[in-house]
This record gives sequence, structure tokens and C-alpha cells, in this order.
Amino acid sequence: MKARTTGAYVLIALGAVATAVVVFSRGTALEAIFPVERARRAFSDRVWSRVKGAVGGASAAAENVALRREVASLALAREDAARLEAENARLRRALEYRDREPGTWLAAAVLATGGISGPCRTVRTDKGSLAGIREGAIAVVPEGLVGRVESVTPHTSEIRLVTDPSLGVACEVPLPGGAVLRGVLAGGTEERLALRHILSTAEVPPRSPVFTSGLGGVYPKGIAVGTLLEVRNDSDSPRRVGEVLPAVDFATLKDVFIRREK
Repeated sequence: MKARTTGAYVLIALGAVATAVVVFSRGTALEAIFPVERARRAFSDRVWSRVKGAVGGASAAAENVALRREVASLALAREDAARLEAENARLRRALEYRDREPGTWLAAAVLATGGISGPCRTVRTDKGSLAGIREGAIAVVPEGLVGRVESVTPHTSEIRLVTDPSLGVACEVPLPGGAVLRGVLAGGTEERLALRHILSTAEVPPRSPVFTSGLGGVYPKGIAVGTLLEVRNDSDSPRRVGEVLPAVDFATLKDVFIRREK
């Protein structure tokens, strides 16, 4: 009986020792890997979080670029729509002008301009003698007078613009009370034209419209030429000279209407 009791104690003691060894060994192992785990956590907290932040930042930057491109694309689409609307309005005005004005007006596309080394003086169009265009025919756009046909070939015509002083267009400016101020358009630039040989000393209202007078029979009466900005004394003549803002934007001419006589 005593031997059995002693054996039981021995077994209990051995179990306790074994448990202590296991516990000690596990604790030792945990302690041994603690520096590794701490380093791993530090890496996770510091390095990996930065990597994730960088990746997230790159993703946000890429999304930003995509959004900017989309905004730019929408802006271009709006600009295209505005250009198309402006072009449609221009064509509508041109058609209304052709239907409103007497005579036969032939639409001609501008092929080239002559103004490389100075003011634009001529334009060449895609309509010539085969289309019924003759030298001396006048050319207009809905805004006003462009010039006069100087030469033609079977398929083209060259128009001398009112910016050239050689044309000498007779003009008039309506004044209050039914009077008119008359002068001769003597060329200029695409931004300003000169109205010379003004005899009248009458006061001219600011920004008065200038029209062809019809005198001389070359240009029909009443075609818009521009806006009179000011009238001053001419240093080279006892007559006065006026500064005219052209009605036509010569730098952007795309097509013109040439009068074809019946």
C-alpha cells in the first residue's frame, strides 16, 4: 500500500516537473522571439503604414489626373459647341443677307490672303469667270463691304480689300437733322481705316455709322463700311480726316459674297 502511495507521489512530481519544463521552455521561446515580433510590429507601424500611404497617395493622384482629364475634355466639348453655334449663326446671317439684298450674290470661299509682309490688301476666292464673276464686281459679307474684284481666272478671283487706298470708296455719315458728312475711304489697316477729304465742319456724334454713298456708281449706296470713331484736322490738307473702325473683320474672312450681274 505504501509502495503504491510512493509511486503516485513520484508520478505527480514528475508531471509537475514536466509541466514546469514545458512552461519554462514556452516562456523561453516566447522571450526568444519577442525581439522579432517587436521588430515586426515596428515595421508594420512605421514602414508598412508609409508604404500603404504612398500607395494610397499614388492612387489618389492617379484619380486626380483622370478627373482633370475629364474636366478638360468637358471644357473642350463646350468650346466645340460654342464654335459650332457661332459658325451656324454666321451662316444664318449670310443666308439672310443673300435673300434680303437685291441682285445675285455668289458665295465664294476664301483660299488665301495677301498680307504676309504688311496689312492685308487682297484675298483670293474659289469662284472665277466660269461661275460668272467679272472684274469690278463688289464683294461683301453680312457685316459690310469687303472690296472689289480686281482680277479673275476661270476658277478663282482676287479681291482688292477696302484696306487698300487705291480703291477710294465714296462714303457718307448720316448726321442729325438729315444732313450727311461725306468723304472718301482711303485704305488703312485691318483695325483702322481712314476717311479723307471731309469738307463738312459739322459736329459728328460719337460712333456714327459709315456707309457707301453710291456716288460715282461703283459701289451701291447703303453698304456698311464701319464706325466713325473721330474726326480731326488733316495736317496735310485743309480738309478733315476721320478714323473708321471697319465693319468687317478682315483677319478672319472665311467666305464672301460677290455680286454677279444678271
